[in-house]
Amino acid sequence: MVFELYSKLNDKSEGIKAGKYNISASMGVPEIIEVISNSGNAIVDTIKFTIPEGYNLKQIVEKLNSLGVVSPESIQNALKADLYEYEFIKQIPDRENKLEGYLFPDTYEIFKNTTAETIINKLLSRYDDVFTDKFRNRAKELNMSIDQVVTLASIIEREARLDKERKTISGVFHNRLKKKMLLQSCATVQYLFEEPKEELLYEDLEIDSPYNTYKYAGLPPGPIASPGLAAIEAALYPEDTDLLYFFALDDGSHVFTKTYNEHINAQNKYR
Repeated sequence: MVFELYSKLNDKSEGIKAGKYNISASMGVPEIIEVISNSGNAIVDTIKFTIPEGYNLKQIVEKLNSLGVVSPESIQNALKADLYEYEFIKQIPDRENKLEGYLFPDTYEIFKNTTAETIINKLLSRYDDVFTDKFRNRAKELNMSIDQVVTLASIIEREARLDKERKTISGVFHNRLKKKMLLQSCATVQYLFEEPKEELLYEDLEIDSPYNTYKYAGLPPGPIASPGLAAIEAALYPEDTDLLYFFALDDGSHVFTKTYNEHINAQNKYR
């Protein structure tokens, strides 16, 4: 009570910072308040980590496990979508790994004594901040659900190596979707493997899975990774183009063409 009264009478209440501090039994109330009013005196008991853009759920779980803050079992339990009260989660179709694509890639700081649910919630909350009403309205303009936007953005994230090509790649995919052409994205096939292959074989393109966009038209059932802001923007605001084909060069850039014949000729030229 004395501590509280002293704080209020001396206008110190608002300055007290949450955190861990070293104080001694010999300190009086004024000294203690001076210590805990300066966040620079706090004992750092946090850890920073980064989720890179394009990480899938498996890679994110491995990253969280590597921190050694919470157990692998608790992380798996925390990935249950019904634990979290976000509007965007309600629109995700019922499927395995519902949070795939929605754990936003960014740099985070957490307390070392935190829980797995708190960590996952932090990543989901960041996604909720990023996917604004402006983006939701734009998705409606495109006649796309939020889940479809995130799914397309995840493919763009995995396909694009250069920032300047994201919206062009998006334009190609939008064009192919409109024409009901197969997306033929190698990234969606790579998602089917525990570890990505250096090079896909023709037999890989025959795998019978709705994630195989060489066999099934339209978008796959869900995201294949967590897209960053730039990829989400590219999915929502594609380049206005009549391009329909592209393939990657060794330096990570792509060659874009309008017709299949141009596509084949370009491959023969550059490869």
